[in-house]
Amino acid sequence: MHLDYRILWFEDQIENIRPYQANISSAISRLGFNPRTETREVIAGAKDPLADLPSSRDIDLVIMDFKLGGGYDGASLAKRLKITYRDTDMIFYSSESARTLRRLIFEQDIDGVFCFHRTTLSDRTIGLVQSQLRKMLDLNHMRGIVMAATSDLDQAMIECLEKIQMLIKPDDKDEFIREVGGKISDSLRSKADQIEKLVSKGRLDKLLREPSFGAALRLSVLQDEIAKISDKISEVHLLERLALYRDDVIGPRNDFAHRRAVLENNQLVLEGRDQPFTQDSMITLRLKLLSHFDNLSGLISLLAELNEYPGSQESEVLQEIKDDLIDAIINPEG
Repeated sequence: MHLDYRILWFEDQIENIRPYQANISSAISRLGFNPRTETREVIAGAKDPLADLPSSRDIDLVIMDFKLGGGYDGASLAKRLKITYRDTDMIFYSSESARTLRRLIFEQDIDGVFCFHRTTLSDRTIGLVQSQLRKMLDLNHMRGIVMAATSDLDQAMIECLEKIQMLIKPDDKDEFIREVGGKISDSLRSKADQIEKLVSKGRLDKLLREPSFGAALRLSVLQDEIAKISDKISEVHLLERLALYRDDVIGPRNDFAHRRAVLENNQLVLEGRDQPFTQDSMITLRLKLLSHFDNLSGLISLLAELNEYPGSQESEVLQEIKDDLIDAIINPEG
């Protein structure tokens, strides 16, 4: 998912760094990103800590202790790491002074490494992450974030519809197909009428900026089908969150996709919208997108459980589908 912030961490005493990791993860979450940390234990007898490294595009920050176990020297290990993560920021930390660490890094001829004392590791790392993520305030970059995240949400919505078809009409797929097709046809006819009115009024500006209704139609169908089994759903919070999907996801996605960025009163806004883009508004939007990922994942699990009641002939198949769907949400590019 494009809202993840991924850290690769090397340490020989993992329990000692848990407080640092918790502080850093909490700060990343407050910025509206999903912290994901892979910790590699570097001790005697362990496998090569640099074996099977993730791709450089899958790591946003590398953090390494200088004093590692197993006979490994942190500086030489960092030099090897920079071969793979040439353009990735790296933090080198220790109880040694930052000046000593910088000298060791200089001797290894390594660029792009930040040297922090262990006592300031959390604060300095959080500051670096905030600096990295400051580019999220750039509207054009945020367009890409929103479009990528909402595209993944669209796929999750489609998968919810596929699953609910097996629950509502397991033996009559054709009827469900007719219902969905009817919804699409009715919407297109209504849209055609609206477009004809725009043509008759000579509203070329509106015609050229007409957004797609694909995501809205999927939401409408899903909500209609869920209403038919509302008596079986006790987790009302899932439905309450789904009711916000149009405003939280579809609206911002269409705005970012179809509205120009303009400067008004020295503030960057989308044409036709009054709210300026600030760090707080960007964080709020990212947190909403993350909450809808969680909600759709919960809804998928709920629908799968309803399908697994005694007497179901498809429980094993549904379990496989459930696993695939959740994996698709967690690892959309996997």
